[in-house]
Amino acid sequence: MHLSGQVPAELTGALHDGEFMADPGNVDLWAVHPGGRSILDAVEKGLDLPPNALAASREVLSCFGNMSSATVMFVLQRIMQQARSGQRGCAISFGPGLTAETMRFHVV
Repeated sequence: MHLSGQVPAELTGALHDGEFMADPGNVDLWAVHPGGRSILDAVEKGLDLPPNALAASREVLSCFGNMSSATVMFVLQRIMQQARSGQRGCAISFGPGLTAETMRFHVV
């Protein structure tokens, strides 16, 4: 599978314009599929996230690389180990053709 170099810019634009998700400011935890550094940078920029918001995604990418869409489960595992009750999160996974799936979650 080959990812077009246009994908990060398109992703940034879609996220920035709100086409992808409403109200990212209401999310404490981000579990983003680490499809690559440029994808994580695009999500961070598009949603205007603080630099450490995707730390778990960047750590999983560094340790394991991109293991396709299921990589987000490894990110979720790391996030949940440190999550506190009451925090709200969003998991985002990307797949072929730049399909995207999101899931909101709440830590109990």
